[in-house]
Amino acid sequence: MIRLPNGLQLSFKLVILTFTTLVVMSVATIGFIFFSTANKLPKMMTMDEYQPLGVTQIIAKDGKDETVIAEFYKERRYVLPLEQVPEALSKAFIAAEDDSFFKHGGFDLASILRAGVANFMAGQVVQGGSTITQQVAKSLFLSPERSFIRKFKELILAQRLEKNLNKQQILYLYLNQIYLGHGAHGVQAAARAYFRKDAGKLTLAEMALLAGLPRAPSKFSPFSNPKRAKERQLYVLKRMKDTGVITESQAIKAGEETLKLYLNDEVVLPEAAYIVEHLRRYLVAKYSEKTVYEEGLRVVIPASPQLYKVSAQSLQSGLREVDKRRGYRGPIKKLALAEVEPFLKLNQEEVFKTRFQYQFFNPEGTLSTAETMAKSGLSSELAFLQPGELYQAVVTSMPITRSGKGADKNLFAKIRLFSQEHNLNLDDAAWANIGFKTHPLTAGDIVWVKLQKREKTLGTFTLEQIPQVQGALLSLDVQTGQILSMAGGYNFTQSEFNRATQAKRQPGSAFKPMIYSAALEKGYTPATVIVDSPIVYNDGENGKWKPANFEEKFYGDTTFRQALINSRNIPTIKIVQSVGVHPLIEYSRRLGFTGNFNQDLSIALGSSLTNLMELTQVYALFPRNGKRLEPVYFNVIQDRHGKTLEEGRAKPVAHASPLPGASSLPESPMSSDGSASVVLNDRLTSEQLLDPRVAYVMTHLMKEVVDYGTGRKAKSLGRAVAGKTGTTNEYKDAWFMGFTPSVVTGVWVGFDDQQSLGAGETGANAALPIWLSFMNEAVKKYPDADFMVPEDIEFALIDAKTGRVVSPNTPGAIREAFIRGSIPTQKSVSTPDTEDSQGEFLKEDFE
Repeated sequence: MIRLPNGLQLSFKLVILTFTTLVVMSVATIGFIFFSTANKLPKMMTMDEYQPLGVTQIIAKDGKDETVIAEFYKERRYVLPLEQVPEALSKAFIAAEDDSFFKHGGFDLASILRAGVANFMAGQVVQGGSTITQQVAKSLFLSPERSFIRKFKELILAQRLEKNLNKQQILYLYLNQIYLGHGAHGVQAAARAYFRKDAGKLTLAEMALLAGLPRAPSKFSPFSNPKRAKERQLYVLKRMKDTGVITESQAIKAGEETLKLYLNDEVVLPEAAYIVEHLRRYLVAKYSEKTVYEEGLRVVIPASPQLYKVSAQSLQSGLREVDKRRGYRGPIKKLALAEVEPFLKLNQEEVFKTRFQYQFFNPEGTLSTAETMAKSGLSSELAFLQPGELYQAVVTSMPITRSGKGADKNLFAKIRLFSQEHNLNLDDAAWANIGFKTHPLTAGDIVWVKLQKREKTLGTFTLEQIPQVQGALLSLDVQTGQILSMAGGYNFTQSEFNRATQAKRQPGSAFKPMIYSAALEKGYTPATVIVDSPIVYNDGENGKWKPANFEEKFYGDTTFRQALINSRNIPTIKIVQSVGVHPLIEYSRRLGFTGNFNQDLSIALGSSLTNLMELTQVYALFPRNGKRLEPVYFNVIQDRHGKTLEEGRAKPVAHASPLPGASSLPESPMSSDGSASVVLNDRLTSEQLLDPRVAYVMTHLMKEVVDYGTGRKAKSLGRAVAGKTGTTNEYKDAWFMGFTPSVVTGVWVGFDDQQSLGAGETGANAALPIWLSFMNEAVKKYPDADFMVPEDIEFALIDAKTGRVVSPNTPGAIREAFIRGSIPTQKSVSTPDTEDSQGEFLKEDFE
């Protein structure tokens, strides 16, 4: 036994005591921290309680085809059952992240010690050493902060997970929770984001790329760090080989594979942005923002993605044409010489991303634009330009050059688009001549151009500009009410304001069919004669009002049909005077108008406000035989479990469905002027808003608007079509509302600030071409049929000018539709002109 001096003996005992005390205190502290931390940790969940943030999808259903056109989410995640995850994909993540996953009880002590040494040396947390179980614990229960306390919590939670769940369940949570960059949470979202495919269709090379991302998604992103991404992919393949998951030859083959990577992770159909935003607002208002962005609703809408593209293209092209007629506004911007090359390079990258939305990831760890073009089968920069699309180019020179001989010669300027020089056809830019005097083109100008033709690598372009004028298009299925397309403006990214539903505008003459319908209900017929002569009304406060026709002419005796077909204002005002302002307002509200009406005769000129949606719904009454149409925005809304929350119920209507009792009309008495005064059936319901006979007679008259009147351009549709143009004072609004037996479509064109479109920009010139361009595609899937004739409709040959019934061989005779009992006699039919041409009326006299 060794004896120490008393002093040393005392010192040794003191050291032992101090050490023991420190150990006890440390253990006690750790125990205290453990128990206090453990008591504050979240409660373990069961698998049934796993409800991660979901993705709400808007799905366009066209027949049997379904296409996701938009998504709303806080975290983009699609929960995938483990049995649907390829075994090789699961093993790729295990090999890369935690090869002892099936052996440990929640954490790997060796990995933690290695990470601890690295963190101690760095003075901060720089390495995790986390197992898959720890990563699940962190993702589900903890914040992303890096600290020793958080790591301590992670270890406790990992152990609890291992006790409460089996390894397969933990792996299921991991593969659905892990963040893999590019906005993707979980392997299914990552597969769609990077490769636009489901996880079950991934190749081994694609699996290895994804499995290399959890450690540091931004660091190993193939977009920001393609070299590192390639190194990480090869590392994962090596780990899979080393752990026996794949063979060496499989690893080599996968490492040499070229991958197609998508640049944009958003699922969206830009052309449908207005209907998508309309639906988003509806969903948020009804189900809450939290539900929409977290609960993963499934919203199926009746839509064709192709038809939405056509509607957007038709509207954009039509608005550009209207805008061109207002002249050239000058270049987008002027560049200094040093700015040209950087602009062209950036512009090429942006156009490239829009056109391709993908790039090829090479075995060398590079992303190559040239190779992407080559693998896509495109031989030149011009080859990937889309017909009809606008592109920004830089003017390089303005010397006048001629190409061709005689009538084929053209005037060109030179422009740079991307890396090549091309021709800008100035002969095709005659619309810009006036603008050129104020804004002459010079070298360095950035201008909008559109490809006109290509000859090998040389392109000829036309000058374009983004329009300031706006517009909207809305189309509905007549039978079901389903929205076929909605375009609320030129471009949603420029303006989210939906002019199809939110803009209140004057309908102008597009309101006249409602006035003439009311007149038919009161006893007018298509043959009724109204005197078209000058009138003056005393406005009281504003002096005298002298309304005029659009042509500023007066036509004397004018039949009811002529007045509508040629959109005459004076006869329409006299009809409103006869029907009465207040009765007409009540009638309009019955048909579906909800806005405030002017309480005077100006209502005849469409001076009150409405929107395109409302007006289109009312026009749908005519091909629907007077039955109400409720727009169907969606087929079904379901929750994440497939439970139906709401259905959009279509209400089909038979084309020839007369009003109950309409076949037993009372005998029609004669009016004092000799015309037949028909007593219309008054058994209207909440669904039957308009007598079917009135609806058909108006449809027939609006067919004549297309055949002989202001809507003649619509005749080129080549099938039964009816409609009405509309133009407001000073050309502030241009409309065309038209329909076939199957489709009703409305188009509005105007400025948001209500400035004039310019002289001559009528509904026929500004709106109808857009309508026709869209309808040529919209009617293709419907049979070519005529409007069905309901009961109690008769036809008679009449003189177009006098309205008299005539014999079949009479020159100029037209076949007109009448409600049974209202065909005029041979005697000339007219309505009394209640005041001479200079008669004065107070507004109050007609309310």
